[in-house]
Amino acid sequence: MRVSVVIPTYNRAALLEATIPALMSQRTEPWFDYEVIFVCNGAMDRSQSVLQQAEAAHSGKLRQFYIQPTGGPSAPRNVGIRAATGDVVIIMDDDVLPDSDMVLHHAAFHRAHPEPAFAALGELYVPEEFLRDPMAVFHSFPYDEVRTLGRLRYLHFWTCNVSFKRQFMLDHGMFDESFLYYEDVLCGHKLEAAGMELRFVPAARGQHLHQLKPSGVAAKGTFTGKWLYAFLDRVPDPVAKVRFGVLSRDLPPAVFVRRCLNRVGFSMIDNPLGLGLLKALGAQSERRSRVTDLYHYIVFRRNMLSAYREAGRAAKRPRPAARADASWVDRGEP
Repeated sequence: MRVSVVIPTYNRAALLEATIPALMSQRTEPWFDYEVIFVCNGAMDRSQSVLQQAEAAHSGKLRQFYIQPTGGPSAPRNVGIRAATGDVVIIMDDDVLPDSDMVLHHAAFHRAHPEPAFAALGELYVPEEFLRDPMAVFHSFPYDEVRTLGRLRYLHFWTCNVSFKRQFMLDHGMFDESFLYYEDVLCGHKLEAAGMELRFVPAARGQHLHQLKPSGVAAKGTFTGKWLYAFLDRVPDPVAKVRFGVLSRDLPPAVFVRRCLNRVGFSMIDNPLGLGLLKALGAQSERRSRVTDLYHYIVFRRNMLSAYREAGRAAKRPRPAARADASWVDRGEP
C-alpha cells in the first residue's frame, strides 16, 4: 500500500520547519510506504524556499507544488490529490504536527477496510502550552461527541486530519474550488451521497498548533458567516442548521425555541454594558479563562451572524441584466 499525505499551505514557513521533520520521520511497516505533497497556495513568506530545500533533502519522499493564490484550500488540495501516487490520501492542515505514528494508523485502517468507500477521521489535540491561549476556544473539535457515534456523517469530514481512497475521491468528490470555507463538509456531502463510510480513528493523532490572534476573531466571524450561508444555500439540511447554530423555521420545534431563547440571552450580554463588565473581569487577558471564552465567542458570533444575514440579503437582491458587449464578465457579484 502507498499513502500520500497532501497538505495545502499558505504563509506558514516557521511552522513548516517544525512539521516537515515530523512528517519525514513517520513510523512505517513493510506493507506500506508514504509520500508527502505540499501545495503552496501563493505564499508570500519563505514557505516556497523552505519547501524547495525540503524537497531537495528528501527527494522521492517529499514533493512540493506552487500555485497562484486562491484564497482557500480547495484548489491546492485538488492539485495534491491529482498529483498523488498513493492508493490512500491523507489530507492535513499546515498547522498540524503529526504524532510519529499518525500515518501508520491511517494506513492500518485502510488495510483493514480496503473497500473504496471507507474513509477515516483522525484526531487532533491542542498541546498544553496552547490550551492556556484564549484562542484555543476556537481550535478544539467536538471529538467527545464523535466517540459516541458509529458511522460518521458528512458534517464530520474535517480535513485537518482525514483519509480516503484516492480513486473514490476522484470519482465522486473533489473540493469545490468556488468555496473558500466549509469546502470540506461540502465535499463530504458529495462523498456521503456516493456511499462514503466515514469512521473515527482516534489513534491517528496530531497536535493542532493554531495561529489565530485576538485581533483576527471578528474577521474570522465575518468570513465564517458569509460562507456558512453559501454552504446552507447549497445544502439546506436541517441537521446542518442544528450543527452550525442557525435559526431557521425548519428546525425541530424544541431546538427552534431553545435557539430563540439563546438569541435573547446573547443580546443581553452583547451590548456596551455587558461587554464592559466582561472586560473588567479580564476578558482581554492573555491567559484563557471562562470569561475570555465567553468574550471572544460573543465577538465571533456577532460578526458571524451579521455576515450570515448580509449574505442572505445579498442573495435576494436582483442581479443586473447581462449586457451584450463581450467585455462584460459576470463574476457572480450581487
